[in-house]
Amino acid sequence: MNILLFADLHGRILPALKLATRLQKERNVQLDLIVQCGDMGIYPEPEKFDKATLRHAQRDETELGFSRYFTHPSTEVVSVLEELSCDVICVRGNHEDHEFLNGLEQKSSESRFPVDYYKRIYVCKTGHIQKFEKEGQQISIVGIGRIGHRGNKSPNGTQRFIQPYEQQTLQSLRKQMTHIDILVTHDCSLHFFDKDFGMQEIRDFLDYHKPFYHFFGHTGHSYQAIPDENRFTNSVKIAELEWQHNGTFPEGSMVLLQWKNPYEHEIEAITDAWIKEYTPESWKYM
Repeated sequence: MNILLFADLHGRILPALKLATRLQKERNVQLDLIVQCGDMGIYPEPEKFDKATLRHAQRDETELGFSRYFTHPSTEVVSVLEELSCDVICVRGNHEDHEFLNGLEQKSSESRFPVDYYKRIYVCKTGHIQKFEKEGQQISIVGIGRIGHRGNKSPNGTQRFIQPYEQQTLQSLRKQMTHIDILVTHDCSLHFFDKDFGMQEIRDFLDYHKPFYHFFGHTGHSYQAIPDENRFTNSVKIAELEWQHNGTFPEGSMVLLQWKNPYEHEIEAITDAWIKEYTPESWKYM
């Protein structure tokens, strides 16, 4: 199973999908799943953008990508999706339209729910097991969305923070005694980079379930893959997919997980030279 991972896209969904199709061609592989670690930039209505998104959109219109390309038919998007046989799954970040997502989540009885016009982008409900199969092999993924609350800030009524019902779901998951292969989150675990930063619920999950991998974004740090303090999990910070001053994407903003079975799997930060062809000016024509 070939799984391609991104972190913070902030609306750059179509550029990411174009990178995915190019990877398939260059490597002669078929992707079975695309996973995204939150801050997809799910804002169907521009007037719902938060202040940070509006500020960034003034200098980079790709921040508007979800409303521009994924809320209505687009021949450009259809041509890209036709080259991908897999769906995209993601967790919530802190820069999303949470009211929009709340409405869709409440209507869905499934572990993940579609958010785009094409029904190819799915948001994973926090604490729900996602299972994928290929050729008799199964992989299990759990997502934890949003961010941890800081200091005296209460999660109640503040949608970017993890919510009480999500905390309860994570507590219930412990009773299932099921091994989880991959944890996907937006935030990092508490104390991973800084003593006052991160989410306690992620730390608790890693200590209790000990997945093989933990993929996350959010923090602004560069790509790194290091052993977690639980001495089992490989914690992977994926770099944000945003153009640097030189007009290229940072190394480690696209990661490939090749999963054969629970005993054979490996990750690779894709650094192929062709990625540099995708600049703010050229990506639309690639």
